[in-house]
Amino acid sequence: MRLTNQTQRVEALKQVPLLAGLSRANLGELAHRAEEVEVPEGAYLTRQGATGAEVYVVLEGSFVVRRGTHKTATLEKGGVFGEMSLIDGLPRSANVVAEKDCVVLAVHKKDFVQLIDSPRVSQGIMRSLAGRLREADARVLG
Repeated sequence: MRLTNQTQRVEALKQVPLLAGLSRANLGELAHRAEEVEVPEGAYLTRQGATGAEVYVVLEGSFVVRRGTHKTATLEKGGVFGEMSLIDGLPRSANVVAEKDCVVLAVHKKDFVQLIDSPRVSQGIMRSLAGRLREADARVLG
């Protein structure tokens, strides 16, 4: 899935719940700065313990999230990962591995930091992270 023009990138980003509050102009700026990356099956996009430099939006394919040897989640189209490390400055909390050939948009740290200056984006990220925390609690508490 190669996004050949700016309009296609904006439309793909509009489908991402984390970015739902952004204006078309904000999405356009993000789409312009994001880099489309093809990821082969089995490739690691993040490694647990590594320093984070990008946040990723899944356009096509699926990724498995692992902490150590434990699978914690599967991410598919519209999924976002890598933002926690960019927000708190701590190392990546998990390995994220392509389950099959995938395509992502990579947003580099400096662009992501500018993006989260928007209250709408910050609120969306907080909602997303709160949802993940609730899901994790539900799995643990059972």
